Amino acid sequence: MRNFTSTQAELGENPLLGVTPIEQVRLDTYCRDEITKTLRGLQEIYRNKVLLKEIQDVLSELVPKGTSWNDGRKGMDLWVIFVLGTLRLSCNWDYDKLKSCYDYHHKIREICGVDLFCDVDIVTGRQTIHDNVSLFTKEIANKISKLVVAFSHELLFPEERELHSRCDSFVFETNVHFPTDLNLLKDSVRKVLSIGGKLASSLKITGWREVKSQQKKFHSLYNKLSKMRHSNSKKEERKEKRRLEIEEIIKDYLSVARAHLLKARTLQNSLDEECPKLQLNMDYTDLFIKQISRRVLNGETISPDEKVYSIFEPHTEWICKGKAGIRQELGVKVCVVEDQFGFILDHRIMKGEQDKDVAVEMVRKSKELYPGLTSMSFDKGFYSKVDKDGQNNHSRIEALEVRAHLPVKGRRNKAAQERESKEAFVVARKQHPAVESAINALESHGFDRCPDKGTPNFERYAAMAISASNIHHLGAIIMAR
Repeated sequence: MRNFTSTQAELGENPLLGVTPIEQVRLDTYCRDEITKTLRGLQEIYRNKVLLKEIQDVLSELVPKGTSWNDGRKGMDLWVIFVLGTLRLSCNWDYDKLKSCYDYHHKIREICGVDLFCDVDIVTGRQTIHDNVSLFTKEIANKISKLVVAFSHELLFPEERELHSRCDSFVFETNVHFPTDLNLLKDSVRKVLSIGGKLASSLKITGWREVKSQQKKFHSLYNKLSKMRHSNSKKEERKEKRRLEIEEIIKDYLSVARAHLLKARTLQNSLDEECPKLQLNMDYTDLFIKQISRRVLNGETISPDEKVYSIFEPHTEWICKGKAGIRQELGVKVCVVEDQFGFILDHRIMKGEQDKDVAVEMVRKSKELYPGLTSMSFDKGFYSKVDKDGQNNHSRIEALEVRAHLPVKGRRNKAAQERESKEAFVVARKQHPAVESAINALESHGFDRCPDKGTPNFERYAAMAISASNIHHLGAIIMAR
């Protein structure tokens, strides 16, 4: 059983004794905290009944198929799920902080419609909040973001019909440790032993009783290996002696890993049905054993295309953007488009893509979502001279009826000089650095590192961060006015 809001009075009805109508909740307009700004944006959404009905239709997709709206035990209201999901990303909270604020923050409880007379002492379980907020999908978050941006344009800037946008990319980090083939092999062997031990225990298969002891021994072997350092001596014989010592320990390390892998394969073959999780970690173990052997024992160089940077977040990439003081970042690049009012129009997760590969697609998608888009500015990284059709990015963007303020790489020819010296181009290039401020704001409100596990959750978290950012920005503008 689900309701959109179970405590708010319908038209002509009297509100419950301890419930304040969401439209009448009083918020401090001088407060600069992100909680108040986000709540103000949510309150404005609730006040507009047309927008609220559209968001209600979108949020109805949260309810799993086959779940009755009228029968069964009552679940969390869809409006409460929406508020909590927005606050989690807007304020960059984990689920423990979200639970604490929902239970004890007076204004959050009022915006959620909690009965502060009858339910004043009732708290909600952390797992309940986690399970309900996790019902969001990236598609639902993208739809809500588009509705909020369109509403904000109409409400705040009704006379502005043209959208001038800025596009840039940044690294959205994954929650992983620094990867080496040695510690990745340790992770994969640990998972093989853990999954294999649980399977053997449930099926009463012998030979897996000492799983925890084997994990500790393998971890101790890794610790011993990680403390070994190559000799800095000027004498070649000392260097060679230390190198051989390290090789011997690595051979022992790989030998133990092969023994665990063989044992897991035997278990897998004895099962009636294949266990996908066990097979996946066995494949990772085999891959890292081969790569370590090739690198250390055969002296080969492993190409980046063959490398895996996390067995838990396999979408993780090794990214070097050349920023001062940052040698590398572990995550996935995300491209965002911001309009002149500070709202994020669209985003794209760039798996295995570079800036120049997504420039045209970002313009096309943004133009479809917002037909009023007339121009978009980029930096030089988005420029591509010639693609497979013999056109550059600038020509293909102009064909979409969007002015492309895209500077060329390297030396400019006469046509490029004339184009980049026009007043509109100069003005757009001067305003382009504002997108860096938008990216910094996104990173401060949940878009810095993804705590959720798995590729689908990574994509969902990114989409929800964009939606929450737009709601926060809506509330901030209203409070400033």
